[in-house]
Amino acid sequence: MRSTIILASAVLLWQSVSAKNFNLVNKCSKSVYAGVLQNGQSTATYYSIPSGGSSNADVAANWAGRIYGRIDCDSSSDQANNTQCGLPGTPNPASLAEFTFEGSGNQDFYDLSMVDGYNLPIEIQPIGASQGSTQYICGSPSCKTLPTCPSDLTVLTSEGDLLSCQSDCSHYNEAQYCCTGAYGSAATCSGGPYAPMIKGACPDAYSFAYDDSTSTYTCDSNTATGYTITWCP
Repeated sequence: MRSTIILASAVLLWQSVSAKNFNLVNKCSKSVYAGVLQNGQSTATYYSIPSGGSSNADVAANWAGRIYGRIDCDSSSDQANNTQCGLPGTPNPASLAEFTFEGSGNQDFYDLSMVDGYNLPIEIQPIGASQGSTQYICGSPSCKTLPTCPSDLTVLTSEGDLLSCQSDCSHYNEAQYCCTGAYGSAATCSGGPYAPMIKGACPDAYSFAYDDSTSTYTCDSNTATGYTITWCP
């Protein structure tokens, strides 16, 4: 019996230190359909969060992936509509919270990405860790006010409402905007004419592929027990 108790306690302890928690908070005026997508997977785990509500998601301590939110995806027919409610990408981008846990130096790496475009204001806050000597050490990147979307980059719902905003790369698929080919380095790629507008409104977020120096955040993996992602902070 004693050995069983010790084994059970060991399992519980292992579970407590081998998982991280995402606290998903919705401060938008509508429900948010939040997707938690592990790298290499084609199917996300979804959480329907009402306005003013929150939900929790546990992932492995070495998890890597992205989290995004959609609105107007409450019904099963909405959720099946890949154009409006599916995975984020170039046809219908979403504001992304990206994570790599237990990376180099036992650090968590995280960022906000609008490389493909955006749809909702968003913020990341570490849980259990205080900001270090710079904002990029256990800091809280946020984009609280989205930039105005140019008409040629807008993605509209079937009712004609603004659904999301594409980046130059997503819309035009040109090498100089997507940082590919001859433009595949920080020295040769600036992301296109709309990238500075995104960066101006959301300086904490990636606006193009090589926007690393002012967009990458780290936090000690042993200190941060999880992260709060807030939509419409």
